[in-house]
Amino acid sequence: MFKFIHTSDWHLGQNFYGYDRSEEQADFLRQLVDIVRQQQPDALLVSGDIFHTAAPSSAAVTLYVNAMLDIHNACPKMAIVVIAGNHDSASRLQCDSRLWELAGVKVLGGIARDSEGLADLDHHIIHVKGKCIVAAVPFAYPASFPLVNEEHVGSDQRQSVYFQSLLDCVHAQNPAQLPVVLMAHLAVNGSDFTGHEVGMMECVEVGVLGNGYDYAALGHIHRPQDVSERARYCGTPLAVSFDERCEHSVSIVEIEAHGSMPRVTTERIDNIKPLRTIPAGPPVDFEAALEQLQVLVPDERAYVRLNVLVDRYLPNGAQERAALAVADKQCRFCEIKKTATVEVSHAVSQMTMEEFNHKHPIEVAQQFYLEKYQREMTDEEKEMFNYVYQLVQEEARQ
Repeated sequence: MFKFIHTSDWHLGQNFYGYDRSEEQADFLRQLVDIVRQQQPDALLVSGDIFHTAAPSSAAVTLYVNAMLDIHNACPKMAIVVIAGNHDSASRLQCDSRLWELAGVKVLGGIARDSEGLADLDHHIIHVKGKCIVAAVPFAYPASFPLVNEEHVGSDQRQSVYFQSLLDCVHAQNPAQLPVVLMAHLAVNGSDFTGHEVGMMECVEVGVLGNGYDYAALGHIHRPQDVSERARYCGTPLAVSFDERCEHSVSIVEIEAHGSMPRVTTERIDNIKPLRTIPAGPPVDFEAALEQLQVLVPDERAYVRLNVLVDRYLPNGAQERAALAVADKQCRFCEIKKTATVEVSHAVSQMTMEEFNHKHPIEVAQQFYLEKYQREMTDEEKEMFNYVYQLVQEEARQ
């Protein structure tokens, strides 16, 4: 039996609307230490996005270092494997990897290459104390995966060839038929991205991960979910945005033997400063939302945003009034989410190509601005737009 904890997407050091989240992130890490102490697993697998930015603050790095040592001390026999995600700096994460090995932590920041520039597959194969083999693959764009041998492979196939070659290499090193776990940080087609902007990351089919693993411990998508019977996103332990409305947890995985189906349970992570949208249901007018904000319990510690239905634009001073409403409370006001009425949305969204061709650019800009921000452009903004437009026109004539 091989038991491990699967977690990812910690996003340590995130600056949330100007607020520091280190207190709640430290509390999550304390909960993780408790889970490790209780479960006494064989391994802890962290599937990327340890930090929120590639250049984390010294405070965020200190939080990470102290937590990893506390986690190790909670279960000294446990192996720990960490891979970089797309938010992490591969070089920063890996620069002290040899030092981390003294605490039983294996860190992989980037895809290893040999002296010829070909894939160094052995670097990514980790034998966990005779109980499991972990194939750990940090984040890389599909076309950036190295060639496995000198045979030419198109950039669109490099990723799939790499994964299968890695698993084939694991198979050759696994005569005892130990469980095989694949770690990766990527976006799989068909995943539920609700509340999570995937951005420019390319999505791949789950088949790209290859064959031969018993469980794929995936990172990147923030909503916990199975993408196949053997591949899973554990999700974020703490919500990174207001729209991540799901239960946050870490996954506990048990695998009897190679070829067995993994058994997955979850351990919930509580947030001492939850992210609240007011109201949680359909948007209401600003005054109604403000009234609900004002009746919040004074000692409730939460980040809050208002969910407001607007006709054309917010009332003057809306942001200031909302911030003032919680000035004597523990919660932290972040933003107003604006939803335009159906009438406004239709008015500014429906434009034929003929209408577009007959409009001056400033008119198009004004309609776009109204749709996006639910208010008219100010005279200063119009003047700025016209100035930039004139510069573009002059450059085009040269």
